[in-house]
Amino acid sequence: MKRAAGVLLFGIFAGSTGAASVRSEITSFQSKERITYQAPGGANAAREIDLTVQLFDEAGRIVRMPGVSVNLSTRDEGPGDGFNTIVGRLTGVTGADGAFSGRLTFSDCRSPYIKGPIRVSRISNHPECWDVTYVDAAIFDGERRLTRFVHVCKEVYRGNRP
Repeated sequence: MKRAAGVLLFGIFAGSTGAASVRSEITSFQSKERITYQAPGGANAAREIDLTVQLFDEAGRIVRMPGVSVNLSTRDEGPGDGFNTIVGRLTGVTGADGAFSGRLTFSDCRSPYIKGPIRVSRISNHPECWDVTYVDAAIFDGERRLTRFVHVCKEVYRGNRP
């Protein structure tokens, strides 16, 4: 009888919130770095991103499940899905609210598909210019892409010239 009750309990748990029906999603994503100008293509980051990951079920409802392992990686990408180089990792465990927050740090750009330099400038009474090189990047949970961003490789100050 004890064995049957244990199997029934496991079946209810696995059926309602099993690993296959729970997925992680980034709910907060921010770089607090002082990047001077934005490279085109989305959110920019050079060395770190503060983020929060929340667990959700198949219907999109928040799952409050503590103790779930979160394994994220940052990858510089190339055209298509042919090139992915891991440049950073973050691991952690969800809390009682089913969320995990942390700082994802990453190395210099490692992709052979670096774009630029492009000239970016600020419109003002005293315009200033920078040359920026960058690469497309993404944050992954395992092999599943959670979000894309622009990995800024280098900024070179050019002063007031166009």
